[in-house]
Amino acid sequence: PGNVRELENTLERAVLTCDGNVIHGHHLPPTLQTAEASGTAIKTSLSDAIEQYEKDLILDALKSARGNRARAARLLNSTERIIGYKIRKYRIDPRRFRSAQAPSSVKSV
Repeated sequence: PGNVRELENTLERAVLTCDGNVIHGHHLPPTLQTAEASGTAIKTSLSDAIEQYEKDLILDALKSARGNRARAARLLNSTERIIGYKIRKYRIDPRRFRSAQAPSSVKSV
């Protein structure tokens, strides 16, 4: 859109064509759907993006599992061997996710 009125009209049309609470790219005019027009051109290869996503998933699983590889593997529906391989591949140190102090047990009085 070139001005505020065009922007308002574009958003109104998107809201009317949207079937939920979220406006997606396909609700916008084709001129706004291209990566070049929106300034979101791809700056990485598919394999690099997949590796980064995989690494992020493993990091999140290790955080949730407090560095426990077996538990992280179960969270990712994978094997401990595969997770171990990926940890070495991405040079992740699972020890950094272990808590410094084990949670104390709560005693009822």
